Amino acid sequence: MIGRWTKGLLHLLVGGACAALVAWLTFGFSMTIVNTQGPVRLVMAALVVLAGVIVAALLLASPVRAAEVGLASTLLEVPLAAPADQSSWESRRRGLLWAVLVILLGGASLLALLWCVPQGLWMLVAAVDDGVAGSLPELLRSVPGIGLGAMGLGLVLVGIFGQVALVALLRWLAPRVLGPTSTDRLLRAEEEHARLLRSHELARELHDSIGHALTAIGVQAEAGSRVAAHDPAFAQRALEQIAETTRSAVSELDGVLGSLRRGADPPPSAAEDGRRAPDAVQALPGLGSVIALLGDLGPRGQGTISCQEASGEVDEGAAHTAYRVVQEALTNLHRHGTGEGRGQVRVENGQIMILLENPVRSAATARSGGHGLVGMRERLALAGGSLAAGPVSLDGQAWWRLEATLPARSSR
Repeated sequence: MIGRWTKGLLHLLVGGACAALVAWLTFGFSMTIVNTQGPVRLVMAALVVLAGVIVAALLLASPVRAAEVGLASTLLEVPLAAPADQSSWESRRRGLLWAVLVILLGGASLLALLWCVPQGLWMLVAAVDDGVAGSLPELLRSVPGIGLGAMGLGLVLVGIFGQVALVALLRWLAPRVLGPTSTDRLLRAEEEHARLLRSHELARELHDSIGHALTAIGVQAEAGSRVAAHDPAFAQRALEQIAETTRSAVSELDGVLGSLRRGADPPPSAAEDGRRAPDAVQALPGLGSVIALLGDLGPRGQGTISCQEASGEVDEGAAHTAYRVVQEALTNLHRHGTGEGRGQVRVENGQIMILLENPVRSAATARSGGHGLVGMRERLALAGGSLAAGPVSLDGQAWWRLEATLPARSSR
């Protein structure tokens, strides 16, 4: 507590020093103007105006408020956020206003220390010493000793406890003058929005990649356990595929978490032109190869994915988005499908078109959705695309159909 008030007094001392300098300069210039005549007086008056304009311009400079926030946070121990807005006029005016307040309150503090305390002590001594009382102003000589002592004590208390009051006033004013401006709040809201978008992108990446990997591992493990007794070679291949899928998933998880820890941007989407796709996608030359990576649907044999090769027509961001959409669709096929799926990916008129279908147990089962569809819709919306997914009836059987469309080249 003592340290807080000591640092607050230091802040007042800074303001008091500025106030003393301003008072000295004002006195000097005013005396010069009063004691000169003619052109010299006009020149001195012009210099005074010019000095005022320069000081005001300096105090209205954009870095001033940020420096004042740092100083007030340290010396007054007031929780003030570093300003995101430094260039608006509202921010500059607040910086100027705080400087003026600190100078005025610092001047009051200096006056209390250098006048009230000495005058109070002088009056206390005069209350008990007639010799000193003779040097008091004529108005105070008629005051009885007790009254003189009370007045002196009052001045001393004002000089001392006035510092505490002025520090408390500064602490009260600081968040109201140096607090966030409307532009600060807007910029911070935009930063928060960007952070949430990034978090959602990371969540989608984790859901798509790790969810697909876990589903594939589950399918391979289930198939391997069923045929292990009579087809050991197949079970061995299933185990090798599980190991490979696990290594790939762990590598991708490390990449996403590393991006989160570093505060870096999330993996690219089609709306982020010029970004690099994850290594698993970079190694594939075009959209056809990306989708071909998912063509191996495992030992359950849920069908194949046909694809039109589109090398050179699809950029990395669009290919990555298509990769994730098909990956999530195949994950859902593994989880909920009951038979062979079928699908097609093609590029026409600058658009990537994805069509995937698979039978399900019932339309009610097909309607039970999770986070996957939400993530796909968000991803496609960012890429400027669209998604239509839902149950359909084909030849009296319940199917799930997914149709996605997105630009083959990023819009930015």
